[in-house]
Amino acid sequence: MRHYEIVKIKENGKIEIPLEFAYEIGLVKDSYFLIEIDTDLKEMHLERVALPGKKLVEIELIVEDKPGVLAKISGTLGRNNVNILFSETEELENIGLAAIVAVVDVSEMKISLEELKKELSKVEEVREITLKALE
Repeated sequence: MRHYEIVKIKENGKIEIPLEFAYEIGLVKDSYFLIEIDTDLKEMHLERVALPGKKLVEIELIVEDKPGVLAKISGTLGRNNVNILFSETEELENIGLAAIVAVVDVSEMKISLEELKKELSKVEEVREITLKALE
């Protein structure tokens, strides 16, 4: 259900969300949200990615733009108990490559991030990998 509220911005861009709605959407201490900001339209969208207790990592990949590559990557993540919470893929202009950005939960993973990077690099179509722990 949609609710509309007019709120006054506090100092330094801080926004206070009415408590009843904050709890309903999981806006609690140590939860993670994706904020999509469009400066041209002067709009933003807030989407909950994870509740507290998760260990999040952002994965950025440059891959060959071929059918089945995403399946290989998600299979590798799944075999290592990595849960994909958010992902976005974009074709890189006419060069046969694509960029994949994913936010994943590694709290159940049994290997290190360095080992995960090695596993992902075994996917033949992967060209570049960046892993960044999110605080």
